[in-house]
Amino acid sequence: MSKTDFLYRKVYDGILMVIQQQHLLPGQKLPCAASLMEEYGVSRITVDKALALLVQEGYLKRVPGQGSFVEDKTSAPVPSKPNGLKVIGVVLEHVSTPFGLDMMYRLELSAAENGYRTLVRFSLGDRKKETEEIEFLLSLGIEGLIIMPCHGKHYNPSLLKLYLEGFPVVMVDKNMQGIKLPSVRTDNAAAVRLMVETLAKQGSRCIALLTSDDANAVSVRERRRGFIDGIDAAGVTEAGIFPLPLKNTREELLSSDPPAEVVEDIRRSLEICGSEADAVICAEYSILPPLLRVLEENCIMPDRDLRIAVVDEDYLAPEGYRFLHVKQDEAAIAGKAVELLMMRIQKKTVNKEDFLIPAVLKLQKSRR
Repeated sequence: MSKTDFLYRKVYDGILMVIQQQHLLPGQKLPCAASLMEEYGVSRITVDKALALLVQEGYLKRVPGQGSFVEDKTSAPVPSKPNGLKVIGVVLEHVSTPFGLDMMYRLELSAAENGYRTLVRFSLGDRKKETEEIEFLLSLGIEGLIIMPCHGKHYNPSLLKLYLEGFPVVMVDKNMQGIKLPSVRTDNAAAVRLMVETLAKQGSRCIALLTSDDANAVSVRERRRGFIDGIDAAGVTEAGIFPLPLKNTREELLSSDPPAEVVEDIRRSLEICGSEADAVICAEYSILPPLLRVLEENCIMPDRDLRIAVVDEDYLAPEGYRFLHVKQDEAAIAGKAVELLMMRIQKKTVNKEDFLIPAVLKLQKSRR
């Protein structure tokens, strides 16, 4: 899939999500094309292509001289699965260009290679909505489920029920300790350790980690462990590990503006580090925008005054990616997840529960 196709799908998926989650109701007007161009960082042609498809599918109505308005599709019947069509359900917490969007497309391609189609739904970090989406997909007669579970201390009872009933389920991005459901995710500890060692080779001697404060998330704990191991292996100094209040709520996931609480916590973290810290690792991409805001406010030049590394980067940004990062291998994750789900559907034995996929190191682009 070309970058142009990705950009058009990025706009299409973003607007469709807003409509489906009823942030815009029937009869309400979409933001103007100029606002959409700024929000998604794309051209007018790309916006028009996405809007045209939404009109064609009945989600929007375009009124000359006035703009685009949401159509009322609530009275339309829920489509039933045509006879002979094989469908697998996909429930994702959210997707973005740094992580998730490519995986979603790759899931569809891998499923198609096995004679299946995917039906994708989103939980937006809401456990109740996650349950509703699982039940909705089951009502349509899906033959298996791939799910990126919501963050949380406790397991979703709906997933536990599917597990006990032997329904084919595979998790991506997360795993459930103690539950023998196959999961496919990034080797988080190795990924962050690799970034620490790379920063050390580039000359960094005092490195800080900005991470989520969600101690229940396995990925958060693994990335912290990888950071500590990397510091020891590289023989550099730890400037501190700073947990940030990343809530992953629907509002935060849909907003392009960094939460003020996170911005302030990053400001305090950098003050604690002081001038000794010469590099900062962001344990997830959502930490990068508020960090850049703080650096800009303090006239600190990223990668000149302070090296930055991050898990995932925005490849579809107008200027492309900027910083040293590890890219999660979304194609490999999707391919393995579909492979395991096919085995489960065919009632074949899966002898391993947790499949770790190596991340890919990408060096920062040179500055002139």
